Amino acid sequence: MEKTESAKKGTLKVSENVVVTIARNAASEIDGVYRIANKPISIKSLLKSSSDPGDIKVSMLDGVCRISMSIVARSGYNVVSVCEQIQEKVKAAVQSMTGVTVSRVDVSVADVDFSSEATVS
Repeated sequence: MEKTESAKKGTLKVSENVVVTIARNAASEIDGVYRIANKPISIKSLLKSSSDPGDIKVSMLDGVCRISMSIVARSGYNVVSVCEQIQEKVKAAVQSMTGVTVSRVDVSVADVDFSSEATVS
C-alpha cells in the first residue's frame, strides 16, 4: 500500500511501513500501554508464502487510511480511556506527519500486564 500524491515538484509516496511505524510510536507514548500486542501466529500463517505486515494493520482506500492494532494494557489504568487516547494520538500523528487522512483507528486490548503493578495517581 502506498499513497501517491502528485505535486508540482514530483510524486510523493507514503508506504504502509511508515504509517505502521508512526502508529506504533504514537501508541507506545500513551501512559497505560505496556506494549503493542504481537499478532497471534496460526498454522495457516506459517504455511502462507506471502509475508504478513505484522501486528498493526493499515488499509488504504481512495487515499484514506484505516488503522487497526492490539495492545497489552498496564494494570491500574482505565482501559477505555487508554484506548481513546491511542485513537486520538495515532490519528493526529499519522495525519500531521504524512498528510494521509485517517478515517479510523481501531484498538483492541489483547491482554493486561500485572507483572509491574502500576501506581496511578
